Amino acid sequence: MRAPAIRLFITVALATIAGVVPVVAAPAQADTLNVSFGATPRSGETAIRVRTGPGTGYTALGQVAYGSTIPCWYTQCQNSTGTGIVTGGSYACTSGSGNTWVKVYWSGTLGYMARNCVDLVAI
Repeated sequence: MRAPAIRLFITVALATIAGVVPVVAAPAQADTLNVSFGATPRSGETAIRVRTGPGTGYTALGQVAYGSTIPCWYTQCQNSTGTGIVTGGSYACTSGSGNTWVKVYWSGTLGYMARNCVDLVAI
C-alpha cells in the first residue's frame, strides 16, 4: 500500500473511531497527469528505461520502446523549467547525455526518464 493510501486509511479509521462520518474526495489526477503530452524515445534509441527516481542508480520500473509514448506526469513537462523536469544523476544515451529527467506516468505511478534521450510530443 502506498503512503497516500495508508494516510487515507488511517484518517478514515480515526474518524470512524471518533464517531465522525469521513468524507473522502478523489485525488486531483488532472493536476498531475498530462494525457495530452508525453515522452517518446528519440530516433536512434531502441528503448529508454523508466526509473523510480531521477538517476541511473534508481530501480528501473520498465522501459519504453522506440515508437511508443507514455504520458507526462505534469502538464509543464514540455517546458525546460516546468515542474515536470528535475535535475538528478548523470546519464548517457545514443542521443546525448545530461542530468535532467522528465516525470512520466508509468502504470499508475510516478516514473522518471532521461530528458535528453526522449522527445516530448503531443499525444
